[in-house]
Amino acid sequence: MVVSATLLMDELKSLRKGRGVQAPGVDRQVGPALREVCGIAEFDGAEVVREKLQEWVLTTTAALPVDLRLAVTIPLALHGEAQHAFLSDRVAWLAQREQRDARTIRRRIDLGLTRLVEAAVRPSGNAFGSSADGWHVRKFEALLRVDAATPVCLERHLIVAERDDVEQVRVPVSAPGTPEELDVEVQLGAVLVESTRSPDGRLVLALQLPRALRAGETHEYGLQLRLPSTVREHYVFRPERRCDLFDLRVRFDPAHRPEVVRRVSGAVLQEEVSGTEEPLAVDRVGEVGTSFREPHPGLAYGLRWTA
Repeated sequence: MVVSATLLMDELKSLRKGRGVQAPGVDRQVGPALREVCGIAEFDGAEVVREKLQEWVLTTTAALPVDLRLAVTIPLALHGEAQHAFLSDRVAWLAQREQRDARTIRRRIDLGLTRLVEAAVRPSGNAFGSSADGWHVRKFEALLRVDAATPVCLERHLIVAERDDVEQVRVPVSAPGTPEELDVEVQLGAVLVESTRSPDGRLVLALQLPRALRAGETHEYGLQLRLPSTVREHYVFRPERRCDLFDLRVRFDPAHRPEVVRRVSGAVLQEEVSGTEEPLAVDRVGEVGTSFREPHPGLAYGLRWTA
């Protein structure tokens, strides 16, 4: 079974409420995602479920930095000194221990749970294997320009054929905006033959390549997307297939630089796209960039800024 990162995060956030893993009847509070990653059987009782949860969390977080490990184990009530009956009391205990305010601790908790989910859904090695349509992304470069009246996103995609006779690719658009708001132009390397909507409402492009690729061949195509005049204050990429490298650069008007720009790395839920890492510096021409190696399919990577 392939575990949904979003479902696993939802179940962990629900589990940390109240007494966490120490809650009586915890076997009735774990969902299918936690049952899968922890190896919980259908008829395991509460104490067995509790033991399996504890073993999985402690083993999975063993390699994390100490602050993130505590940010996972304490909210779930798996720390011997923080067995309070309510999550808010455990958060307050950790805030006092770390000499940080509760808001900072809650951000750290979300980051810790994200790392836990990443570890749980990450396949070993190159387990994504070949895609059903026979290609993957070697490098995806995006330049988002918000320094003009009409924002523009320029994309370059370098793809690799995993089998012979790859002659068409279907790709969801990452640029912010609804399908009705986006104006797409294929600039090089392909011809647009169809545009449709994905189940989650994104624009999906069917692109015809100049010729059929053979296994191991690479090919580059480029897109220009004109965006709505009011661009949301983030750009995130959620890969749906193997991607070896994602490069993102945003160009702002130097006279109207954002106050703060943060990386978004492996966000699971929409509200986590706020970005929790240290702020990035915007250079003198108004640009800021970042890269992500082997981003996990289904999770969000990119930049978030505050005007």
